[in-house]
This record gives sequence, structure tokens and C-alpha cells, in this order.
Amino acid sequence: MNYRHLLLGLLLLAGILATPAAAFTITSLAVNIDENGDADVTVDYSLSWMERFAVYTRIAHPEQQLETALESFSGKEVRIDSVSPARTTLVIEAFADLAEDESGTTYTTPAMDFTLAEQKVRGYWFSRFVTLDLSPARTVITFPDGYNAPFTNVAYIPSVSHTVGI
Repeated sequence: MNYRHLLLGLLLLAGILATPAAAFTITSLAVNIDENGDADVTVDYSLSWMERFAVYTRIAHPEQQLETALESFSGKEVRIDSVSPARTTLVIEAFADLAEDESGTTYTTPAMDFTLAEQKVRGYWFSRFVTLDLSPARTVITFPDGYNAPFTNVAYIPSVSHTVGI
């Protein structure tokens, strides 16, 4: 066994445990509703060096862990397109409910309660290293016709309905 590697690992571990918890902050959330009700989602966030190290060295495929967690939390099919230290892009199938009538198609998004997500994340091993702020600084829900529903610094986003005319 190489004692130099063991010593370096112990020093790194001691440094992580001694460092005050870092903050994971969602800076923006963009939810683009497709005509079929699926959502293309982009989440921008900030991760400290400690969080990056913990996540990317401890989890071989963080996108698979994220996909599994989001599917269990949302009850919807989720496909992760990309994960980086500052952004995740994904698709949530059947995110918005659709209702069609003579005036057009009404898209209704579910309410999003970020405090529930924070509680869920507390069950993961890395939560003791991280101070969470899962309330996006800016959220924009965009419907197929380009209509935007913006929200700023809120932990709860209500269900949003919008009709796209024929």
C-alpha cells in the first residue's frame, strides 16, 4: 500500500469534514413545454469545488443517479441529456396536462414545491456537506407559442395554465 496516497486521502477527507458546509444554489430553471406536453428543462446552479469533488469522484455516473432520483420523486419518465458542474439538461415526459377544445390547447403544468425537493435531498449521503438552496433565483416556464410565466426567488411555483390558440 502506498502510504503517501493514504496520507493524502486522509488529509483531503479531514479538510472536507472540517470545511464549513458549502452552498448548492439553483440560479435558474427554464422549463420549455413541447407541443406534446413534455418539458425540456435546463437547471443552472453553482457548486463549490468541494461539492464537485464529492459528487464526481463518489458517483461514477451522476446523471444516472439524478435520473433515478427525479423519476422516483416526480413519478414521470425522465431522460437526462447532460450533467456538468454548472448545468443539467433533461426531458420530463408528459410534464404538462393537455386539454383541447375549440379555442385551442390548454397546457397545465404541475405545481413545483422546492421545499419538498430539499427534504428529499436530505436523505442522500452528500447532504451533510452541502447547504441547499433549491429555490431558483429565476424560473421561466415557456409554452409552445412562446408565452412565458416568470417567477423570482420562490420556493413554491403554482400550477400554470395557458391556452395556445388554433
